Amino acid sequence: MIRSLLALSLLAVVPATTSPPAQDVVHIHDGLVRGAVGPSTVTYQGIPYAAAPVKALRWRPPQPPARWSGVRDASKPTPPCPQLGNDGQPMPTASEDCLYLHVTVPKATSNAPRPVMVWSHGGGFNAGSGSQYTATSLATEGNVIVVTVDFRLGVFGNFGLPGLPGSGTFGLQDQQAALRWVRQNIGAFGGDAHNVTLFGESGGGVGTCGLLTSPATRGLVDRAIMESGSCLLDWPRNGLLMGIPAGSFWHSVTQVQQTGKAAATKLGCTRSAVLKCLRRLDTAKVFSQSAAFGSLAYNTPTLPVEPGKAVRAGLFPRIPILSGYNKDEGRAIASIAELMSNPVTEGNYRTRLTEAFGDRAATVQAAYPASAYSGDRAAALAWSAMDTDRVFACTQQATTAAFARRTTAYSYEFADPAAPGYVMFPAGFPTGSSHGAELNYLFDTAGGPSYQLTPAQQQLAAQLRRYWTNFARTGNPNGPGTPTWPQWPSTQILAPGGTHPIDDRGNHHCDLW
Repeated sequence: MIRSLLALSLLAVVPATTSPPAQDVVHIHDGLVRGAVGPSTVTYQGIPYAAAPVKALRWRPPQPPARWSGVRDASKPTPPCPQLGNDGQPMPTASEDCLYLHVTVPKATSNAPRPVMVWSHGGGFNAGSGSQYTATSLATEGNVIVVTVDFRLGVFGNFGLPGLPGSGTFGLQDQQAALRWVRQNIGAFGGDAHNVTLFGESGGGVGTCGLLTSPATRGLVDRAIMESGSCLLDWPRNGLLMGIPAGSFWHSVTQVQQTGKAAATKLGCTRSAVLKCLRRLDTAKVFSQSAAFGSLAYNTPTLPVEPGKAVRAGLFPRIPILSGYNKDEGRAIASIAELMSNPVTEGNYRTRLTEAFGDRAATVQAAYPASAYSGDRAAALAWSAMDTDRVFACTQQATTAAFARRTTAYSYEFADPAAPGYVMFPAGFPTGSSHGAELNYLFDTAGGPSYQLTPAQQQLAAQLRRYWTNFARTGNPNGPGTPTWPQWPSTQILAPGGTHPIDDRGNHHCDLW
């Protein structure tokens, strides 16, 4: 009887005219959830937005979760999707049963439904989880609701075979299912289901951009933020990590399916019922092929057009966009190379450039001379500057310009010269504003190394959170107490004590690329 009444009460989700104080127990479409009450927020972790994609549901589009009776405990994080841990070995706590999301709600009363920010984590579609991000400050300072999402990764999210519907796009479809969950359920938490900002960093920025070109995303996203990742991001050899060939995150579905056939052969599934054979294999055995599946498939129902081409052709909704990059993105790549005993040095700098650019190496070296830097890491810093421009800054600028031709767009460069690294750095390696560094400013914790912000960096962090949440609320980052941020082609430089707009288009050698 109680379950029947609850079902009737959840037939429609109607946004409230006010947002009451957050409660620890909330009615959503599939049942009741109890969150964890903190000093300023209530967090609801591990809410299923889709059924577990296991057994017969492995490599199928996300299916609705089963409803539950009683009150579901949502006070603890759920296991991440299968991926490698920091030690380079399969993460022992990971599980294919991973299609969950996590909601952070301010405790205070709001006089209107709150804007909603849905986070797409980075990790190159092979790593990361929504639960690793703590969004207390972002939610409370901006008076927004933050939703972080786990979605299938690697071989489980991006696998393909000839004749397999959804090939190469299962993880992207998961994110669309999460957005549909938000539209249906976020009103129960006091959120505005018609003011949803999708934001993501690195692979999450690439995915955010790709989702905007997908017909199935239409009507689910009202604004978007892309951090250090976009539809036009690609890389030369060694540009993403040393030894990685040139490529991008977009592959044709035929290419993904051929990679899947090769993986099936390696896994011993070669006869007629290949898919049935693969679905019988245990997680660990399938995961052994995961590294080959870090790209998403176009020429598919989910991505009909390669997203870079789609953006240039204007095949996206006319919603406000905020897009940017970090001043020293490439230092993260160079630091990882050194930690893996494969550093860029004076002795191999030209060789690395030749591997990446062939007969253009001399031209590139002239634009990025090691002599512009001092110390033992001069060549590594020159490589980092090149990598920042070629892989991140110029592709992000080109993507922002393509959006700006048809909609409102804002651009930024995060430029704290001493930002804590989001990845490990060797002792003495200057971090600058490396790839992922802004995450330590937006979130209270983001899954990287421990760090401590200086008072000036704390002020910058608060400024970033105001800009991001202002944008989520109105589609415009400007608001009281922040320096004016003009639209593209201006780029807002975000730095301690020095936030200001410039025209940054000529500062990254983009004419060379």
